[in-house]
Amino acid sequence: MNRRVAITIVCILCAVIPIAAQTTAPEGMALIPAGEYWMGRVTFFFVDAVGLFERDRSDDYPAHRVYVDAFYMDKYEVTNADYARFIEAKGVKKPWHWPQGQIPKGEERFPIYNVSWQEADAYCKWVGKRLPTEAEWEKAARGGLDRKRFPWGDEDPGSGGEGDPEGYAGRGGSRLANIGSYHAAIRVGSFPPNGYGLFDMVGNVAEFTSDWYDNGYYANSPKDNPKGPETGLYRVIRGGSWAERDPRALMNHYRNFTDPELRASSIGFRCAK
Repeated sequence: MNRRVAITIVCILCAVIPIAAQTTAPEGMALIPAGEYWMGRVTFFFVDAVGLFERDRSDDYPAHRVYVDAFYMDKYEVTNADYARFIEAKGVKKPWHWPQGQIPKGEERFPIYNVSWQEADAYCKWVGKRLPTEAEWEKAARGGLDRKRFPWGDEDPGSGGEGDPEGYAGRGGSRLANIGSYHAAIRVGSFPPNGYGLFDMVGNVAEFTSDWYDNGYYANSPKDNPKGPETGLYRVIRGGSWAERDPRALMNHYRNFTDPELRASSIGFRCAK
């Protein structure tokens, strides 16, 4: 068998073998196995009982069973160094906060932010990936712990105060995510991963998904591989960010949304495949 034929056979096999049957994840990614999980909020808060939640903060229920096919997810949020390669290759706009258009010194492994949804989508396509759906993101964030509040379980993530968040993490502080900070994002992977080997699924920067936002979507969501509404004004973001101080905004089920053209210091992304 000549070399060209052998390569062709391998490529065909890679295309037809389901992700779940492949044993090696692409570099920097983790396999999220196929299966069902409870999507949405299963926790009942006091503010529910007294009717203090505004309608748009009640968008995370009804909780519902969702099946998601196996897929791969980036272990880390896309970093400044990753995005710089995209800029060099495609000539796209540099984030406005980079001094003289260069990555801030020592922040190569910090998550990229101040990019729009369109720019995040373009980056993922450039590397042969895509933005995850909202259902994929939540399944990945849960790390195999169904109906738990946070990626690591039900333990409160702790509080941040005003100290140096990276130094705090490096000293083994009690926090489980980069939250409650006035100092923005920190180096990816500064806290332990969840059960699927994914880092910073809550805190650090909130993350774009591919879905349009609809506050009533869960009532009519398909059971298998939901992809969100066909159209909308805003895109779903997940995971909370470094600025969050209310633990409810960091829970696996928490939904938020943003104008897809907005660039913010609290929003970044990771890719799926």
